[in-house]
Amino acid sequence: MAWWEGETAYGPIAAVAEWLRANDIDPSDVPIDGSISIEPGAYSGERRIRYSAVLRNAQGYCYRDPATDQAAREERTASLKAEPPANVQVAGSK
Repeated sequence: MAWWEGETAYGPIAAVAEWLRANDIDPSDVPIDGSISIEPGAYSGERRIRYSAVLRNAQGYCYRDPATDQAAREERTASLKAEPPANVQVAGSK
C-alpha cells in the first residue's frame, strides 16, 4: 500500500490532503498525527481551521523540538474556504 492510501484520524490521507489544499494549507506542513479542527472566526459567520503545523527553516528542513526530539510544531489558523468532504471527519464541521 502506498503512503497516500493510508488513514489519518480524520479520514483517508489523500482526501484530507486534498481538502487542506482546497483551503490553502500545505498538507506536508500538517503532521499525520497533528490536530485539525474547525472553529468560529472573529466575525459573524466566519469559520476557521485550526491545525498543528511543523516549523521549517529557510531551506525547508523541520526544526527539532529538544523537549520531544521530534519536529517542532505550532498552532495555526486558516479561513475555511471549502467544507470537508463526507469522508473527512473534522471536529466542528457542519
